[in-house]
Amino acid sequence: MMSIARGAAAALLLLLAVGCSDDKSAAATEKDADKVQVELGEEFTWKDFTVSKGWQLETTEQFIEMEMQDQPFITGEVTNDGDETAYAVFEFVFVGDGELQATIHCTSELELAPGDASPIDCPGFGQVVPEGYDLIQVQPISR
Repeated sequence: MMSIARGAAAALLLLLAVGCSDDKSAAATEKDADKVQVELGEEFTWKDFTVSKGWQLETTEQFIEMEMQDQPFITGEVTNDGDETAYAVFEFVFVGDGELQATIHCTSELELAPGDASPIDCPGFGQVVPEGYDLIQVQPISR
C-alpha cells in the first residue's frame, strides 16, 4: 500500500514539473510574441497599432548636464487598428553586433479611437544615437 502512495506522489510531482515547464515555455512564447523586428522607415504593425511607412530616426541636439549632446529622436505616424481607444506605447530597441545601442520609448501624441492616427513622440533622452545597428525591435516598454 505504501509503494502505491509513493508511486502516486511521484507521478503527481512529475505532472506538476511538466505543467510548470509548459507554463514557462508558454510565457516565454507569449513574451516573444510581444516583440517584432522592423526595418528603418518601413511600415510595421505591433499589437493593435500600425506605424506608417516613412518613420525616421533623427538626431537632435539638446543641452544636457551643462553641455550640448546629440540625442536620438524618432518621428512618424501611428494608427489604432484595434477596437478600443488607447495610446500607442512601446519602445524601439537598436542592437549592433549583439550589443544594445539604444532603447527609445515611444508613445502616440494623442489617445487614439479605433481608426484614428497620430504623430508618435519618441525622444531618446539619455540614449546615444544608434549607428551601425543590425537589428531594430519594437516591444513593450521594459522599465
